[in-house]
Amino acid sequence: MIKYQFEILFLLAMIVVNTTAQPKIILKLDDLQATPALFDKCLPVFDYLAANSVKASWGVCRLQNVDDSQIAILSNYKNITDTNGDPVFEFWNHGLDHSRNNPMGTWEFSGTPHDFQKTHFDSANILIKDKLGIIAHTFGAPYNHIDSYFLQILSENENIKVLLLGELTPDRETGIINLTNRVNMESAVGVVDFDYFMENFETSKEIYKDYIIIQGHPPYWNEEAFLEFRRIIEFLVAKKCEFVTPIQYYLSNHDDGLEE
Repeated sequence: MIKYQFEILFLLAMIVVNTTAQPKIILKLDDLQATPALFDKCLPVFDYLAANSVKASWGVCRLQNVDDSQIAILSNYKNITDTNGDPVFEFWNHGLDHSRNNPMGTWEFSGTPHDFQKTHFDSANILIKDKLGIIAHTFGAPYNHIDSYFLQILSENENIKVLLLGELTPDRETGIINLTNRVNMESAVGVVDFDYFMENFETSKEIYKDYIIIQGHPPYWNEEAFLEFRRIIEFLVAKKCEFVTPIQYYLSNHDDGLEE
């Protein structure tokens, strides 16, 4: 009898775990750049996330244009850690100039020549190292567009471990993971909509049980968009979702260390 009671309790516990477990949340916040009007719009988002210990990743581009005061601000955010000493924010390579249609129908990392892409990719990584003092381990292309040239370039880089929302996936031998489980919160770029997010979240959570990526563009948010974003975060916190950065997600599934 005791044996059967134990088995029943174990099964009930497993049911509770399975019904309450939530996918890990990866916040993919794009287009952090030097233009003051755009840069400054990101700061309340940084502060809100830091105050609530919510981890997020920021795609940085056009770092060649940032000034010393902006670098000092980003350095402060870079050094914020959680109670375990892990960084709250990850900064990732979002391109050198975030270009498209030069020529028409091309993007920075799709449809452009191999040497152009490699120069832009390498230069952006160097700027992240020189300006922020960190090695980028994650890449997300402007407009999420990449081509076969870029996959070759990416495979030759020993530091990048995560590709975000890649249209193409690197070969398994590269060890680079392509994270593509996206749940939209913006109905258009910069337009955050809580109800729109909820519809997508409820549809996707049964499919994406391990992780989901929530993409947003804080430089283009107005006050209403920021409030809608906060509603989304509050909902996810109430659901006891775990927020992780892309590289933290990678490390939770891989044993290899990283060069800092």
